[in-house]
Amino acid sequence: MENNKDNDNSYCPSYAVKPGAKLYGIVNENGFINYLKSPIEINQDFIEEAYKGREPEKRFRFAGNCSKSGCNQWNGTSKECGLVDQLIDIIGNEESIQLQDCPIRSKCRWFSQRKGHACAQCNEVIRDIEMKIIGVD
Repeated sequence: MENNKDNDNSYCPSYAVKPGAKLYGIVNENGFINYLKSPIEINQDFIEEAYKGREPEKRFRFAGNCSKSGCNQWNGTSKECGLVDQLIDIIGNEESIQLQDCPIRSKCRWFSQRKGHACAQCNEVIRDIEMKIIGVD
């Protein structure tokens, strides 16, 4: 697989809920992600419905175009997302031989950087964890 870390159309796998974002996973009752077969682009109607319950980022996983230098997680020196390495350090799951199905893997920024090791952490990530990592409550 071609490394796409410098490709402008890489997806951030931990995107905020906003029009045009791609819904690709739903948090199940055990707190893990049930991945969709293919991502669904969300619109304002979806967002309004999603906010009727708990915060959407606590119930769903969204992807969207990686902002690169427009994101606080971007490392301009290595030209990579720094969040995936923090997640690997914090969650610490070992890379699995068998990767779970994922509808965004071919465009995923984290996968392009850390391959299956990133995937091993991804099922446990919701935006709450990231906000704690970067110091936002």
